[in-house]
Amino acid sequence: MKATTKQVLIGATWLVVLLAMIGGTMLWQQQVHKSKPVTTITVTSTERIPMVLLLDDHLTHNQIQQLTAHIQNSSATQTLVTAKITATGTVTFKGQLLNSDNRPYIQVQLPKNLDSNRQTHLLKQLLTAARQQFKFRRFNLVSYGRGGLTATNYVEHTTTSLSPQHLVLMTTPFNGTSRQSNNRRQTTPVAAKSQTATLAKLIAHRHTIDSKVQVLIVAGKAIKADQPLPLQSALAGQSIFKPVVKVYQQKVLRSWRTQSGLLNNHQIGNTIQTFIN
Repeated sequence: MKATTKQVLIGATWLVVLLAMIGGTMLWQQQVHKSKPVTTITVTSTERIPMVLLLDDHLTHNQIQQLTAHIQNSSATQTLVTAKITATGTVTFKGQLLNSDNRPYIQVQLPKNLDSNRQTHLLKQLLTAARQQFKFRRFNLVSYGRGGLTATNYVEHTTTSLSPQHLVLMTTPFNGTSRQSNNRRQTTPVAAKSQTATLAKLIAHRHTIDSKVQVLIVAGKAIKADQPLPLQSALAGQSIFKPVVKVYQQKVLRSWRTQSGLLNNHQIGNTIQTFIN
């Protein structure tokens, strides 16, 4: 009897241990698979960061539409509004942004025939008003032609808070259009003796540019066609920005037509969007 009782007790003990192990395992699995509360999540930024377009005032309405369509690229659902300022400082806006417009487009219109310092002052005033009107803090500045000279002068004379995140300068005549001062197809910097007064002045003030501004210079190279703007002039901005900013890029887009062929070159939109995003 004693031996039998002992065997029963041993068997019961092992059964209890086995049940405890099974129960523990089930409890552990339940804890592992139980959903944990989410404390933080990563989402795409919904902050409104508009793309400000500062284009050459000699462009026609159709040319502006062509260029804007290519720049908009995959974000064509974002609204385009116009911001205009007069020589006396009166600001008007055409169009209204939607709540969903987190990457809208603002086309800037400045008065013609004003010196660079006056245009810079008006652009600063216009951007300040636009920030209040459309509720944004940061922005990207995209320029074309002579608008790039105004944009460059602007970043040299503005405050850090009003500096763009990204600055894109397309076919900007940094060193004029003369082929005597520029090697038509050279991508190297312009020699000091060949620099125009405008380029020399911009180089002299480059130290005032916010180093955090990311800069992209885009030039067009016409193949077997007349090219009114020498490639070296369009890329002369490298002497202004490259020694100062932390991020500098330059891109040469080729076409079979003249420099204006860049306006309807489908690559321009992809180039800008890739750089900014």
